[in-house]
Amino acid sequence: MNEHNTIAMPVLSRDALFRAALTFCLDGADASMYALLKGSPNAETVWRVLVESHPAKPSNICAPACNELERMFANGLVTWGRKPTADSMKAFRLAVTNWHNRMQDLPDLNPLALADWFTADGTQWIIAPGNPCWPNQLEDLAIRSDWAPPLCLWGKGDPRALTSCPKPLGIVGSRDVTEYGRYVAHTLAEQAATSGHLVVSGGAMGTDAAAHWGALNASHGCNQLTVGKTVAVFAGGLNHMGPLRNRTLFERIEGQSGALISELCPNVVPEARRFLLRNRIIAALSSTLVVAQARLRSGALNTAGWACELMREVYAAPGDINQPVNAGCNKIISEQKAVLLCAATSTEDICHEAHQPFIVDDMPEPRTIKSAAPTQTSVPHSTATHAVQHASSPISTVEQASQTAEHERKRKTPDLRTSSQEEYHAKRACIRVGELPETQRMMVALIRECNKRHLIATPDTLLQVARTSAPDDIPDIATVLELLGIMELNGIIERKADALVLSEYVT
Repeated sequence: MNEHNTIAMPVLSRDALFRAALTFCLDGADASMYALLKGSPNAETVWRVLVESHPAKPSNICAPACNELERMFANGLVTWGRKPTADSMKAFRLAVTNWHNRMQDLPDLNPLALADWFTADGTQWIIAPGNPCWPNQLEDLAIRSDWAPPLCLWGKGDPRALTSCPKPLGIVGSRDVTEYGRYVAHTLAEQAATSGHLVVSGGAMGTDAAAHWGALNASHGCNQLTVGKTVAVFAGGLNHMGPLRNRTLFERIEGQSGALISELCPNVVPEARRFLLRNRIIAALSSTLVVAQARLRSGALNTAGWACELMREVYAAPGDINQPVNAGCNKIISEQKAVLLCAATSTEDICHEAHQPFIVDDMPEPRTIKSAAPTQTSVPHSTATHAVQHASSPISTVEQASQTAEHERKRKTPDLRTSSQEEYHAKRACIRVGELPETQRMMVALIRECNKRHLIATPDTLLQVARTSAPDDIPDIATVLELLGIMELNGIIERKADALVLSEYVT
């Protein structure tokens, strides 16, 4: 990724910081904390009383604070439409004990002193309910009494992507997707983004990656201001984004005004159970959810289950009944839990009317922030720059990079946000194969070899040819998809019907 990237960064509010601190104390989507917040004035009050209720505090401080916590929790349950019971109060007291234990792992019990720590030295933003970029549809997750909406969201990229479309399209499916499933995910996402819709998915290989690449490809030859964005949701802290093979994809999402988000603090490891919780966020963000391809036991079906509970529209792509990879989609169609997806080449029947992305206009001006590279040493923690004296005082988490470096980046990097087809093509005229990276040159050669053999150049076909000519450099389908995605974005190759062809500008 470029060392610097121009995006619109939200200011870090006081409320978001206290919600981040409360999130640190949780071990999942905690309904007890959600109820507690509903019964209190704000997150800062909850944090203050939680600190005062710690058993290490003197009894004259601890006891009243414990009573106040229970009072706020009971009020929150009533506000939530639930009745306080002996069992719920017992569960709440156990939850408070766990929160107290996790609280001790914080470097400082004053969240206002941890702005750099919670934002990974300013490389991530945090937003909370009330922020103009907050997706209010997440509140629908409160319909279940055992789980709750996220307290806040961490992100990289442009937070305005989250509210750029009133009815986003979610696309999910298996990691071991076939070419058929990749085609469904990629084509649907590209069509949706072309119509200005937001595309939502996870960050895994297979279906997730195909959907994101499809949405990103919609910007080819178009004014980027009219193209829909894409958002990837992760099951761990954003410094644990994976898999590594998708690193280029994540950089592209960030670079094309999309967003990478998580409900979890930096450094949280994406354990298996967290993926099921992550799925509820994908479902809640989506107005319509499409399962492109899934086995009977699949995280995609878990997401579809969430979507059904949240009263979202669910579609599934039917497939060959002899292939286990299609069994999940066929099952939810037969059980009438999903509508049969009739076509991938048009989203008119499953999405709302085409529109230009809605971009909130009360955000700060786009600023140049430093992007964290995995190999770089973290910037030393400093709390002085984030001191807060008043509740209304925003906390800036961005650094102003040098104008010289930004000018140099702009000079070397082609601007994809062109206003016309002519400008777009002018910037990509005469792509010389000899100047491409070695692996991309190999892919060009593989496409030409397919043409020579009169084969349709699909990813699977390219992999088969590569196994005889470049097995070490292009070992698997994931490498093929990654290379093709990069080359499509750079205008080196194009999709025509089912085939991948070299651009007319390649020489």
